[in-house]
Amino acid sequence: MTQTQHPTKFLSFEEFLAYGDRTDSRYELVDGELVKMPTRGGRGQTNHRGQRK
Repeated sequence: MTQTQHPTKFLSFEEFLAYGDRTDSRYELVDGELVKMPTRGGRGQTNHRGQRK
C-alpha cells in the first residue's frame, strides 16, 4: 500500500485576509501556511500591542 501525498497549497496574503472558517479560531500566516494560534486564556492576557487588558 502506498501513501499519496497531497501538495501543500500556500496562501497569498490576500487569500489569508479573505480566509474564514466560521469559527472563533485565530490563525497566523507562516511561510504561506495557516498556523492555528492557541486559544485565548485567562490571566496575564495581552492585546496585539503587548499591553495588558
